[in-house]
Amino acid sequence: MLQTKSKSIQLDVYEILEEAKKLNRNYISIVERIEPIHPIDFYSAFHETFGNRYFWKQADGGIVFVGIGVEKTFETKNAKNRFRHIHSEWESFLKNVHFDSSIPWTGPLLLGGFSFFDEKELNSKWDKFPSGQMVLPKVMLTVHDDQHYLTFNFKINKETSVDDIEERMNEIYHQFSADYKENLEDNELNELNTLEYEEWAHLINEAVQTIKSGKLGKVVLARELEAIFENKITIESVLQHLYDTEQDCYVFIMENDGDLFVGATPERLVRVEGEEILSTCLAGTISRGKDESEDEALATRLLNDKKNREEHQFVVDMVKDAIRPYSNHLSIPDNPTIYRLKHLQHLYTPVTATLKKGISIFDLVQSLHPTPALGGDPTDKALSYIKVKEPFDRGWYAAPVGFVDSQFNGEFAVAIRSALIQGNEATLFAGCGVVLESDPLEEFDETDLKFMPMLKALGGKNE
Repeated sequence: MLQTKSKSIQLDVYEILEEAKKLNRNYISIVERIEPIHPIDFYSAFHETFGNRYFWKQADGGIVFVGIGVEKTFETKNAKNRFRHIHSEWESFLKNVHFDSSIPWTGPLLLGGFSFFDEKELNSKWDKFPSGQMVLPKVMLTVHDDQHYLTFNFKINKETSVDDIEERMNEIYHQFSADYKENLEDNELNELNTLEYEEWAHLINEAVQTIKSGKLGKVVLARELEAIFENKITIESVLQHLYDTEQDCYVFIMENDGDLFVGATPERLVRVEGEEILSTCLAGTISRGKDESEDEALATRLLNDKKNREEHQFVVDMVKDAIRPYSNHLSIPDNPTIYRLKHLQHLYTPVTATLKKGISIFDLVQSLHPTPALGGDPTDKALSYIKVKEPFDRGWYAAPVGFVDSQFNGEFAVAIRSALIQGNEATLFAGCGVVLESDPLEEFDETDLKFMPMLKALGGKNE
């Protein structure tokens, strides 16, 4: 069980609070190392208490964050300036918060995401998710290098006392013990609805004709799958499944007033740590084999497939062009390799560089989003085409989700292989890159494959 605070923590609270008052700061962050806690136990313990919850697991499992409640929200309804706005608001806020922690990935840190398009549709199912929103949690669990930390974020004033802070900290501690386990029940599927194949084939064939005319080089089109369940979806069981089975993916949950955006995406948009930039190109898809021999044969076919290599190169060229103005020492391998997931394998190319002075992760996110893996080429024409032809609002699907710390280090993934959960309904999203050689049936089968991990996590399909 989590233990109440020691005298050393009480002294830290006193010193941080007094120093913040001297500096006329309105917020403080207090960091405490704690005994190991499974992040899903921590997430589950705050079911329907303390407000919204947030979950983030890095693809390699090196960092896990669980945010509980909202101490402050940074958001914008001005979609066109959403990245710059959040950057500016966070930069201003950091001048008004006091903390004393040199432990990586602790202290004030934002979790959240952005919309795909720079124009937000009205009266859509995404109404609870603004064009840009990142939150400072009331309390955040950080798991890093097998160490576990809690960061408590508080708004204070001149009258705030150590007792006030300790009372609020103890409220968190008493909420949960490491022995806590939610009784997770499987979600029972009632109904599935998606675009009929004939409509999909028309959509793809029309796009191919547009490409043949020379108006587009590539466009990424997606479809929805609506899954209706017997009862309200138990998000904890979905999270447990994704955490256990999608170990090579970023696993995330962003909650807003009861609606949840959840996903297990293999695709990093960009990571910044110090001066180091890492982006990855993940485009071109094929299934996994039934055994090692078939798996290797499929991988070889993917590596030699003209359509998939062309699609992948679109992404590599765009990422290179997007990062180059903001960086030095750009490095890209000559050829892609295979990135294997549980159900799929992809063409993969990493891009590394060094950040120029005066540039932040938000500049890179704005420049990179959307890559041709999610939009198309030329980008502006592809996005216009998607807005007109795609029969649903993307909302946060295929957009950047991630985190930023007080040093503007952070990471954003691309929110694919995802679902919007609302009560007993889940809307899943999957897309594919359409180029000159695209075949509607192959693209339909590919999107079916991409639906599977999330549908299984929801309880809609057996392993």
